[in-house]
Amino acid sequence: MKKYLFPTLFIFSLVTGCSSSGDESFKEEHSSSQNQEQNASALTYKIGSDDWSAVTTYSDSPKVLEAYQFAVEHPEVLNYMPCYCGCYEEDGHTSNTNCFVDNVNGNTVTLDTMGFG
Repeated sequence: MKKYLFPTLFIFSLVTGCSSSGDESFKEEHSSSQNQEQNASALTYKIGSDDWSAVTTYSDSPKVLEAYQFAVEHPEVLNYMPCYCGCYEEDGHTSNTNCFVDNVNGNTVTLDTMGFG
């Protein structure tokens, strides 16, 4: 288990490595992703269902899918990883978990689109 922890954390760093610069392209991409989230039906995942169509609809990257799966299954790891892309200021994200998981209600997880990049 430990031999997979560091490579997985490294993958998360690559997948979620947003630029903290305040340039306009970042702001446009972020607002575009917010609009996608608002316009789409809620991106939800039912715990234990193995139906990740909410993620695969937005991205066909296996690394992105793996990142969302890890975030849902192991939030205790990502809770200790700060997010440096500035989403705290706009979205109130306090850890890397918030970039993937918006909230958990029973066995239904609402996913955040920030993890798509």
